[in-house]
Amino acid sequence: MRMTSVLKVAVLAAVVALPASISVASAKAKMMTLPPGACAFGKKGVVAAATVCSFNSDAKTMWSQQQLCVNGTLTPVLPCYTGFCTPKCGG
Repeated sequence: MRMTSVLKVAVLAAVVALPASISVASAKAKMMTLPPGACAFGKKGVVAAATVCSFNSDAKTMWSQQQLCVNGTLTPVLPCYTGFCTPKCGG
């Protein structure tokens, strides 16, 4: 008697968990679709292809790092002074 109850609970838990895992996987796949050549920056940021953007700004020195998006890869380029930098990456 106990074995059938345990088995019923296990089957019910599996049936309930299956649609939830499928919907989460499909949601992640939709969020991760990038335009051709674009780069992902952080968790939610997208940088367009052939675009230079700044990141990692230091408030003390007023300098920021810059990077270039080429074929889906972010490549570091020359740093810049904060007042003359390109727009921030992913923002």
